[in-house]
Amino acid sequence: MSPAAAAKYLRIEVNSLVQEMNQNARSRARRGVNLLRNAALEVLGQNGSGRIYGKHVASAPGQPPAPDTGNLRRNWRQAVLAYPNGKGLGINIHMRITSDVFYADFLEHGTRKMAARPHRERIKTKARPQITALFASI
Repeated sequence: MSPAAAAKYLRIEVNSLVQEMNQNARSRARRGVNLLRNAALEVLGQNGSGRIYGKHVASAPGQPPAPDTGNLRRNWRQAVLAYPNGKGLGINIHMRITSDVFYADFLEHGTRKMAARPHRERIKTKARPQITALFASI
């Protein structure tokens, strides 16, 4: 086999392996975004320890929002974004969940009348070990 033919064969094999790894990473990212969603359900499902309003026990300032209607827990949009990394055929993958309720940012950052009820970082922290393990064997 000539050096040119060997180089062509090697390039084809490497490209095939990269494409296989990219597909494997996309597949794991779809599972990873589900892990994020499950973490959101868990973090946002904890009972509050703050003021009591009728039957609802609110969350204390600095704690994740306590469930009341369940809208925040139910309304999350999941997305897996994959785009070229600019270094050959590899890709960068981003997994994210975003809330569809308008008041999610108000809860996360607070308002002038309400202290913040941060929950996003807690969701990421809860899901991170499982997501790391999911991608560790690629």
